Order: sequence, then C-alpha cells, then structure tokens
Amino acid sequence: MKWSQFFGTSIGKKLLVGATGFFLCSFVLVHLAGNFQLLYNDNGEAFNAYAAFMGHNHLIQFIAWGLKLVILLHAGIALQLTFRNRAARPVRYAVNPGNQTSSWFSRQMAIMGSILLIFIIIHLKDFWYLFHYGEVPTVTYKGEEYKDLYQVVQVAFKELWIVIIYVIGMIALSFHLVHGFKSACQTFGLNHVKYNGLLNFIGVWIFGIAVPVGFAIIPLIIYFK
Repeated sequence: MKWSQFFGTSIGKKLLVGATGFFLCSFVLVHLAGNFQLLYNDNGEAFNAYAAFMGHNHLIQFIAWGLKLVILLHAGIALQLTFRNRAARPVRYAVNPGNQTSSWFSRQMAIMGSILLIFIIIHLKDFWYLFHYGEVPTVTYKGEEYKDLYQVVQVAFKELWIVIIYVIGMIALSFHLVHGFKSACQTFGLNHVKYNGLLNFIGVWIFGIAVPVGFAIIPLIIYFK
C-alpha cells in the first residue's frame, strides 16, 4: 500500500492526528514559558525581547508557519474522522458501552476542538497578526528599539470580555488535551502497565490541568493587578 493510500485510511488519519497532536503539545509548553515573561516586573523588557526574537529569527519563523499548517492539518483530519465515525453509526447508543468517562470526553472532542480552533484564530488576529502587520508602538531598552507587544497585551487583558474568551479557550484546551494525549498514546501503542501511571500524570496533570491553568492565570493576573 502506498503512503498516500495508507494515510487515507482511518488508522493512517489517526496516526497523523496523534503525531501532530504530540507536536502541538510540545509547542504549548514553549509558548507558555514565553508567556510567563508577561508577569515579570521589568516594564515588558523580557517579553518584548522574546517576541522580537520569535518574530524575526528565520528558523523560528519557518517553524511557526509549519505550526500553522500543522494546526490546520490536525483540525481538518480530526473533524473528518469525527464525521466519518458519526456517519458509520447514525443511531446513537442509549447507553454508551465501556468507560463512561472516556466516552463522554470522546463525544466532546469535536465541540471542544472547534471552540479551541476559534480561540486560536482570535488569538492570532489579536496578537500575531497585529505584531507582524499592524500598528504597534515601540519602546527602547538599552538603546535598542522593540515593538511593544507587552503593552498591547496589557491593554487587551484589561478588557473583561477578552479575559473571559481566553479562560473559555483554556477550558476547551484542557478537555482537548486530556482526551487527546490519551488517545495519541493509544494510537501509537504506548500504553503499558508499567508506564500508564506516568502517562496519565503527564496527560491529565501537566497537559490537562497545569498548562491550561498556566495560560489562563496570565490574563487573570493582568486583569486583577
């Protein structure tokens, strides 16, 4: 079977969703570490320097554009699998067999993923697009001029409705990561009695709770500061 044919099958698509999902998990950790610099009491120097490096380094920009393609690929294939599964089982079970919690998470993946995709689009428009193509004030540190994205973020997160959107987006991210990490591990055959405890800890406590809470707490701190 050719690779193109294999990735047209359900298992091939699941492998693509899992692989892109693992890549996106690594990205959210790096992104969260960068965003925590918004909380430094340095008038935005660390965050603006970080934003300038991320925005002008050619390798980082190449990876960033690849990341956007990965997000679209991940979302498109995941939705395609969801619609295919529903078409294959048009009559829903009155009671879902097996693990009820996992089944509930599975049923919410398309909804939470869609909310998350909408959030990502809003986030890119508000900050990434503005930083690269919009009018952003500048600030000077140690004789070097930077775009003051720090101040743009500070102003945005003083608006309650924007903070609420970000908190909702992080709730969707939490649900998505809890089930998505577990599903990806199952797809790649990583589940084993020796490692399931560690994998559950990483999937639930790190990606499902710590990462979304870390992202959500930043706008909340800025709003109530």
